[in-house]
Amino acid sequence: MTIRKILVLFGLVLSQMVFGQTDSLIVKSRVDSTTAVQALKKKRDPRRATMLAAVFPGAGQIYNRKYWKLPILYGGAFTLGYFIRFNNEQYVLSRDSYINVKAGLPDHYKGTYSQEQLVQLREYWRRNRDLLIIISGFTYLLNIADAAVDAHLSSFDVSDDLSMKYQPVFYMAGNQPVIGLGLALQFH
Repeated sequence: MTIRKILVLFGLVLSQMVFGQTDSLIVKSRVDSTTAVQALKKKRDPRRATMLAAVFPGAGQIYNRKYWKLPILYGGAFTLGYFIRFNNEQYVLSRDSYINVKAGLPDHYKGTYSQEQLVQLREYWRRNRDLLIIISGFTYLLNIADAAVDAHLSSFDVSDDLSMKYQPVFYMAGNQPVIGLGLALQFH
């Protein structure tokens, strides 16, 4: 698949996310009251956000309208990609040097390292590369989880009608009164 086809596919998915959602809100606004439409605008579908983030990393954040997360996500992805590539190049270089030293040929390091040191160097770069690949997988899964959680929390009530207070509480532990700290939630 060429880069042009990928960009066209991404454009179609993005336009469906943006324009497909707006059309459904316009139809519902004619039927529902104003408060119901405002509630619909805030609520996001967690399944849709999850699927979008799984298919194309960052699309779930776009769907949730959390655009500020995109530079963090793609900056991290490109940084991980750069270091994976760097560690792989160093691994290949040390592996080939080890093979050359074992065959009695000159290596890239010009005899600086012994055969045992080249084995340790090769394993060091391989371990780093593999660890970074695992971290990249976790970053991808974190992207999906972030989109799903953000969509779930889009309808969470954060109005001023909610309050939480700490207050002293007296308990009876056997025959002895005990002073504690209680948490009181108040809904107005």
